[in-house]
Amino acid sequence: MLRLRSPLRRCDDPLCSDCEYRCEDCDCALCYECVYDFADDYAYCSDCWNSRRQEPYYADSPCWLKMQEHKHMLTIGLEIEINGAHGQSRLKESPLIAGWCTDLSLDDEGREYQTRILTREDFDAIYGLVRGIHTESREPDKAGGHMHLRRTSRQTPSRWYWALKGLSDQQARNLNMRHTSNNRWCELTHGDYDGKHTAVNGCHENTIELRTFARWDETTAHRLIPALEWASHMWRHFESHDLYQLKTADIMRESARSAYQTPRTTPAMRLSARKEA
Repeated sequence: MLRLRSPLRRCDDPLCSDCEYRCEDCDCALCYECVYDFADDYAYCSDCWNSRRQEPYYADSPCWLKMQEHKHMLTIGLEIEINGAHGQSRLKESPLIAGWCTDLSLDDEGREYQTRILTREDFDAIYGLVRGIHTESREPDKAGGHMHLRRTSRQTPSRWYWALKGLSDQQARNLNMRHTSNNRWCELTHGDYDGKHTAVNGCHENTIELRTFARWDETTAHRLIPALEWASHMWRHFESHDLYQLKTADIMRESARSAYQTPRTTPAMRLSARKEA
């Protein structure tokens, strides 16, 4: 026996109860052909699916062409997780954001945002964006932040392991890192650089991912530029030394020294540094 829907979400075909799908978000009736996508066995219509995610297209980043020509050019990307209600439009419409998606580790209103490819010139702008993130949640700390650094032959997971290892507990906290304290999702283990539970993830072809950061929002924004400055310094330090030229003690010492020297710099100071580079 056919149970008619008039109209269906995307078509006017008759639909029996055995063939019906329901959009997980808006509960509209869908036939199989009208289901835009399935995620974790849940069906979504196109409108709701597109509101839940936008795949990042990094070639739109202003620095894309330049970085193809300069293999030793530092670029950074951030993943910003937000657990709870927040101003989604502000982030989705920002030119700094390349994509977004839902995440099973976050609640229904939570999102993960991926930035476009960033350079040092973007530090002030991304700081301003993060400073304006206000979250309404009982568990805001379920969210975390990830930093992707451009991968070259001299940027290895083991080098970044020793860079994180060289930081004291206080230094790590000052940089919004949690591998020394709350490391459930970012355990720092020598030789383990694979997957979503490690502080250093070396599985990506084009980036080294640091998964140690706590959430980025208005409560932690003051730590963002120091963290970016520290990561930039260590990236350039590694890039200026061939593999096996640095001892582990040297890396740890340089990391700790750099962390002590990461108070927020001014735009004028960063402009001067770029001119000298």
